[in-house]
Amino acid sequence: GATPAWPHSIVTALFPASASQAEIESGLAALIPASELRFAALADRDWQADWQAPLKPQRFGERLWVLPDNAPEPGDKSVFVRLQPGLAFGTGEHPTTAMCLRWLEERQLAGLQVLDYGCGTALLAIAALALGATEATAVDIDPQALDAARANAENNHCESRLRVAAVADVAPGEQYDVLVANILSGTLIELAPRLATHLRSGAGVALTGVLAQQADLVIAAWQRYAELTISEQVDDWVLLSGYTH
Repeated sequence: GATPAWPHSIVTALFPASASQAEIESGLAALIPASELRFAALADRDWQADWQAPLKPQRFGERLWVLPDNAPEPGDKSVFVRLQPGLAFGTGEHPTTAMCLRWLEERQLAGLQVLDYGCGTALLAIAALALGATEATAVDIDPQALDAARANAENNHCESRLRVAAVADVAPGEQYDVLVANILSGTLIELAPRLATHLRSGAGVALTGVLAQQADLVIAAWQRYAELTISEQVDDWVLLSGYTH
């Protein structure tokens, strides 16, 4: 009964090789004309290895590197995070992740506590720790993201300083010095009052997952809690950053 978002939609579904094409066609007959159905056999591969193969060492700012597991350590005074992407968002490839990493790299994080809300792989939280933060909490609603976050924390030997938590496990009174949230604009607007309760006065805030045309709405939703401006834009994506009142 919902209004469709687009006039036409393509739905792709995966079935076991043993599935009956005739049974699938029969089950969908009332919804989709048979002439619009397409079937194809998909050869099995190591999908995760295929996904990880293109990952290359990436530098963010002057000294922060994100490295695949098999890459050598950078020299000089660089700091680095080793990444196993798993099934969660956050490899540094997307502009929103890259902007957050550059923002963190420019901060003085020594002695601070960081909240990475909507953490995905926990790349941002682990990068904050590598850059000097004392402790970080990585929060997500997706169990697969939490699994990936724990694996990456162990891989970077920071599991004693990184707390991986579901949303329900973050107590109302917990407060932090820095918030990074790479989610979506609607969620950032909806969660503004809740996230603000977790931030100390003067806390640094970096919000993204926001398109340029959505920036004003997010800034307005946060104006009671923080003074935010567009600090970087890559393609259509923007990073909103500032400090709490």
